[in-house]
Amino acid sequence: MANDIRDLEDLNIQIGDLETAGDDQGLADIAATKLAFRRASKTLNDRGSVGGSSKEGFLDQVAPGPDRLTEIESIQLYGDRAVVTCIVTMPRNAPNKRYHNVRLFIRENGKWRLLGWANEEVP
Repeated sequence: MANDIRDLEDLNIQIGDLETAGDDQGLADIAATKLAFRRASKTLNDRGSVGGSSKEGFLDQVAPGPDRLTEIESIQLYGDRAVVTCIVTMPRNAPNKRYHNVRLFIRENGKWRLLGWANEEVP
């Protein structure tokens, strides 16, 4: 259990680093085969295909961006499932933009994979 918590902490920090770098392949490696992703704008990333995966829609929009600071709020483990909440701050945006993230992970073949992700700007 302690290893799972540490692994999920590291993975969530890595997600921010990969987003900053615009590393779509690194993010693809973390994401599950299907990924539900809702942006702070409340739009769901999807290519619009019936039964399609918003994973591709999300990865299509990955590009280098501002630095991110990820602060883990909580990690809840449920066997091979986990829910992580965190605050992501983009300090170079004036004023600092902060986003509350909820991320759902599943364990597949011994690795944590991102299955669902929703965020909102913190007022």
